[in-house]
Amino acid sequence: MSGNTQITVPWSSSLNVNFGRGTTNPAPPLSVGRTDFTYTTDLCPTRGNYTIVNAGACALGIDATIAYNGIFQNAFPTFDSGGYMMVVNAGVSPQPQVVFEDTVKNLCSNSGYLFWTALSTLNSNSCNNQSFTFSIETTSGTVIKSWGTGNFLKDTLVYSPPNWITVPLTNYAFYFNFFTSYLEPAPKSSFPFFYGFFFTLPPGVTDIVAKISLDPSSAYKDCTFAFALDNIIIMPVSSQIQIANPTLPFNWVIGSCYDGSKPLSLNGSINYDSVVFKNIKYAGAPYANPAFQWQQSLDDGYTWTDIPGENNINLTHTFNNPDTFFVRLRGSDVSNINNLNCSVTSNVIEVQVDSLPKDFNFTSNSPVCEDSDLVFHLSGGASYTISGPNGYSDNIAVPHRYHPDLADSGWYYANIITYGGCSIEDSTKVVIVGPAVKVGAPATVCYGTPVQLSASGGIKYLWSPSSGLSSSDVSNPIATPPTTTKYAVKVTDNSGCSAFASQMVTVIDTFFAARISVPQYACPKDVIEIKDSSEGKIASWQWDLGNGETYNIQNPPSQNFPSGNNSINQYQVKLMVKDSSGCSDTALAIISSVPNCFIAVPTAFTPNNDGKNDYLYPLNMYKASNIIFRVFNRSGQLMFEGRSMNNKWDGTFDGTTQPPGTYVWTLEYTDEKNERISLKGTSVLIR
Repeated sequence: MSGNTQITVPWSSSLNVNFGRGTTNPAPPLSVGRTDFTYTTDLCPTRGNYTIVNAGACALGIDATIAYNGIFQNAFPTFDSGGYMMVVNAGVSPQPQVVFEDTVKNLCSNSGYLFWTALSTLNSNSCNNQSFTFSIETTSGTVIKSWGTGNFLKDTLVYSPPNWITVPLTNYAFYFNFFTSYLEPAPKSSFPFFYGFFFTLPPGVTDIVAKISLDPSSAYKDCTFAFALDNIIIMPVSSQIQIANPTLPFNWVIGSCYDGSKPLSLNGSINYDSVVFKNIKYAGAPYANPAFQWQQSLDDGYTWTDIPGENNINLTHTFNNPDTFFVRLRGSDVSNINNLNCSVTSNVIEVQVDSLPKDFNFTSNSPVCEDSDLVFHLSGGASYTISGPNGYSDNIAVPHRYHPDLADSGWYYANIITYGGCSIEDSTKVVIVGPAVKVGAPATVCYGTPVQLSASGGIKYLWSPSSGLSSSDVSNPIATPPTTTKYAVKVTDNSGCSAFASQMVTVIDTFFAARISVPQYACPKDVIEIKDSSEGKIASWQWDLGNGETYNIQNPPSQNFPSGNNSINQYQVKLMVKDSSGCSDTALAIISSVPNCFIAVPTAFTPNNDGKNDYLYPLNMYKASNIIFRVFNRSGQLMFEGRSMNNKWDGTFDGTTQPPGTYVWTLEYTDEKNERISLKGTSVLIR
């Protein structure tokens, strides 16, 4: 082949014509005998001619050069805007037939190969029936295998080539039936498709001729049929080989360190399910005695060299110099390992061999107050580890230490690590500024028991939560928490820096309280029932009834509470309870023992402020409820209404003194048996 041939695919290929790349248009012609068409320097060739140009010429807008893209593990085919392609105008009669041919030597007989290329139409209005034939022949002209595209223009225009290929080129499936580049004003018919077939060399055949021809029957007079082709490839197809890092199987970029601290480790694997072509599995024959050779490329996969001594299926290698390159594994039967045309190759992995980190940096925002965040900044590596006082550690580029303490001051150390595993240590000193806060010891209290908190070291204090505190902005508030509470305090010194601390108050039981159920009044001869109505998990009771009786049971027996002859005696009933945690609470109740409980309304009263009979009201209403007491004058006008035993008429109406005389009263109430009582009578107002 001519000097335009350039190896740009990262897998093994016996033929790979991509016509090169460059900025000068057109490129030099093919060698003599490689095509029946005539070379022209016109960027848009006339009928019967061809040229070699890049995508910027003649508004073609395509180039299907297979160039390695380091982002992808499998060297996915990409368009190369600077790559050349062969552009042909076949619209002439008689029409030349051979578009391209080349001789490929030193292949392996009895072995399988894939012959394929990218084709794209550049016009679609003048011709209606164009087809191509792909053929593999011996050097003496015997056809080993051939295949035709059928109506190329018709099938291309509907974007469905007749022979699509699904082929995992060394273990990864590519679908070439819609591989496109679209740059205006290129016509839509310029989408390229990949066409080709598999073939097996007969015994004893090692040299072949590969041809791409136009079918004679598709020649039309005055038909303008222009097309482009690129990447004419013959590649061996056999057992598939795959490589991966044993610990990072899905990484396509692997790191290593030149100093030996992290050698490159890759494992290879092989299987014998090769490809699927037109729904037919094409299985390469297993190697009887497989052999392997690891290879390295320093020019983005354009050329490959063997790594000396690395011929096992697995690779562990220490590289001596920092660099970025690609590696792959080549394999074949041991008898053909030195023949590249008989070898299949693995997927490609990019290797980044690093030197020690350079231009690295490790800083912080020190000095910082305790109530601020300590922030570190690391650069110059792919990963980091950092350690410091009080067990601090992190592994990100911008680590934080939130609300640091004074004790967090000191030296911090960072390992700055490259992608390949080379590392270097750096350090930075940190100073934390703020008050030296001290707080009281943790406290354990019973429910409802107050406790004093304490903090020192500053001039301002702020406690939270504020509920249950006597004050939130003093150094020593009184706390009465309903449940176990951690009280946080922010302490600020005279420099304006603050620090945080906390004091825990543990409440050892849930809510409980002493309660007494007892009547407020006791009438003569009443037998009083006193009941415990405490809440919570009560474990013990201690009663003092105020009448000389004491008990340690839940409910004491019925009691009598005597009154005076004409006076009310008051008795204080006291109950102290303890809950299941040993916490205690006390309740008090007063029983008033009265000498008379007979309800009556006086027949006369004298409102002269002498302290005797100054008011008119119902007497002895101790056990009555829902009281309504009304007073009317002789005309039936309502003078007064009271609704408790303590509401009394003073002989006035709207602030005006009423005349002496007889007044009518009514009384309604509910007695202790829950019966409604109604009474009526008269009283005399005396002045």
